[in-house]
Amino acid sequence: MEEPTELFRDSAHALVQALDAWAATVGQVTDTARRPTRAGLVAELERERLEFERIGRSRKRIDLPLLSYWLKGRDQLLPGSKKNRLPSQEDCEAIARALSQKAPRSAQELPKVGVEIADLARRLKEEAGPGWRDEVLACLAPAATVATHAASETNTASETNTASETNTATEPNTAPETHALPKRRGWQFAMATAIAVGLITGTMALRSGASEGDGASGGGDVAQMADLTGNHRCGPVRTVGAVSWRPCTKVGEDSLSFVVQFGNSSTRAATVKARIAYVQAGSQHDCPAPWGTAQDVTVPAGATVTSPLEGCAAPLVAAQAFQARAWVAEPNASAWGYREHSPTLHIQANSRLVWADQI
Repeated sequence: MEEPTELFRDSAHALVQALDAWAATVGQVTDTARRPTRAGLVAELERERLEFERIGRSRKRIDLPLLSYWLKGRDQLLPGSKKNRLPSQEDCEAIARALSQKAPRSAQELPKVGVEIADLARRLKEEAGPGWRDEVLACLAPAATVATHAASETNTASETNTASETNTATEPNTAPETHALPKRRGWQFAMATAIAVGLITGTMALRSGASEGDGASGGGDVAQMADLTGNHRCGPVRTVGAVSWRPCTKVGEDSLSFVVQFGNSSTRAATVKARIAYVQAGSQHDCPAPWGTAQDVTVPAGATVTSPLEGCAAPLVAAQAFQARAWVAEPNASAWGYREHSPTLHIQANSRLVWADQI
């Protein structure tokens, strides 16, 4: 593949975000006390698969090494990683069924992430051919040379592009342990290795818009802490580079605020751009500029900040349902990619407030 197109670059960035979202969605419910363990989840998946076989249906096997592989998030694409299949829509629907009782919110979200991963992988493969994963990695490390492909081929020559159904090798469990977000050590190691052999110069594009300086502002407006201690709900956590984010809806005295909460897990300030809207009675309403268009936000190292409550608000209206809708992307991204929602707030005819998880 020659110079990647803008669509390929955007799809590559969207794919790594979707893979991280998958790992966060499953990891945060299998790594928490009183939730299904990974082994328990795999056992339930195998029980269903065998039941399917008994009635003449088929479904690909999901074993523990394969689940651990998927929980690596974007690290599945690193050079030297075994090229198992990515989680398909069928896989996600099976896991969602297994999680439906103990983690209904994650079960509802997972199939949507699976559809996105499948669609992005299909588009990338159509444009770049069988070696599309290597092209994605090269695209996200813009200064890669031809040696990138040689190194990748050397590291992966003995590996197949099939799932770990034979159980001939045991993969280490590198998925998040007690965190909702996957760790980034693999990408940091890959970057250092690539620099050492002259494959990459500069910073990988997968890292956020963080400054290469001492952790000062990366160019965006620093969001302020917002009071989210009252009546509010937040959606699932998504990631853009080192920045995690989630949309939230907060109830005020006579209005609703729709915000995005950002967290920076790195040791340097990171900059992203955000856009906020809200859904009222099934229809989207764009928020006023700048938050309703594109607002650059710099999140200090190790900090959690929230967009201002007054940045996007709407009056309380009886017999209506509301939820926040948000997009967060790298500052220079030409497409917004995945959007996320907060849980729905139902305002009943008698003005009683009922969240979706209370119904």
